[in-house]
Amino acid sequence: MARLQLSFQERRFTSRRTPTGLMPGKLFLGETERELVCRPVDVSRNGMGVIMSEQMEPGTDLILRFRKQEIHLQVAWGQQDFAKQDQYRYGLVTVDPRSDMEQVFSECGCLK
Repeated sequence: MARLQLSFQERRFTSRRTPTGLMPGKLFLGETERELVCRPVDVSRNGMGVIMSEQMEPGTDLILRFRKQEIHLQVAWGQQDFAKQDQYRYGLVTVDPRSDMEQVFSECGCLK
């Protein structure tokens, strides 16, 4: 009998790490500087995944402020979070490729 071999190809550029559920700072909507309430679900060097009730379009500019520093982010993709009503899951990427989100989360004690 022939064996069926399945292989999974990871499409992400970098691996993801699990945060504690806490943000290292506050996330703001770039154009209005309004604070956003969200929960991080994964973190990589170049970005993070978050869940929030706010509905945003890809390309939306965001700012993460922590310890008198800022990291500019952009919404790469978004979809409704089917596990929770009125919640959305977003993939955020750093605008400056030198920014290291994983390092920020680690230094602030926000990684498991």
